[in-house]
Amino acid sequence: MEPEDFDPKNMNLENMPLQMLFHQVGHMHKHYFMQLLQQMNLKPGQAGILFVLNRYGELSQRELADRIGVKPPSVTVALQKMEKNQYIVRRPDECDQRITRIGITDKGKDCVSNMSQIVGQTEELLFCNMSSEELMLLRRLLLQMRDNILAVKGFDMSGIRKPPHMECEHDEF
Repeated sequence: MEPEDFDPKNMNLENMPLQMLFHQVGHMHKHYFMQLLQQMNLKPGQAGILFVLNRYGELSQRELADRIGVKPPSVTVALQKMEKNQYIVRRPDECDQRITRIGITDKGKDCVSNMSQIVGQTEELLFCNMSSEELMLLRRLLLQMRDNILAVKGFDMSGIRKPPHMECEHDEF
C-alpha cells in the first residue's frame, strides 16, 4: 500500500499499513507475555535480570547493570523485589567487601526454566499455522528490516539496549 492510499477513516485489516500491523502484533505479543510474567510475580526487566544471572553467574550490581544496558541505581528496586521473592541472593564479594555480588537462587533458576517454556509456548501461538518455509522467510525478512535500519547513516543506537539475555552478532548492537 502506498502512503497516499491510506485513509484512516476507512481502515480495516485489508488496507492497514504494514507498519501499523507490525506494531499491533508486537504490542499484543508484549502484552500477552507480560500477563504470563505477572503469574510469576515478575516484570520484564526482572525477567531479563534472571536470564543474565542464569547465563553469567554471580555479578556485581554494576556488571549486571552493564549487561542489561541501564545505570546501576536503576536495578536497585528490581533487585530488592527479587530478593524479597527469593529469586536472587546478595553476598559481599570475597576480595572487595565494598562490592555486593548478586546470584540467582534455585527458585530463580526454576523461574528461568518456566520463562523458557513460556517463550516456547508463545512462539507456538504466534507461529501456528505457518510452514517451516514461511518461518524461514519471516526470519529473513525481519533480519533484512533490522539491517535496513542499522544501515541508516547517523542512526543513533544509544537509546536502544541489547536484549539482556542475548548477544547480538551485529557489531553496533
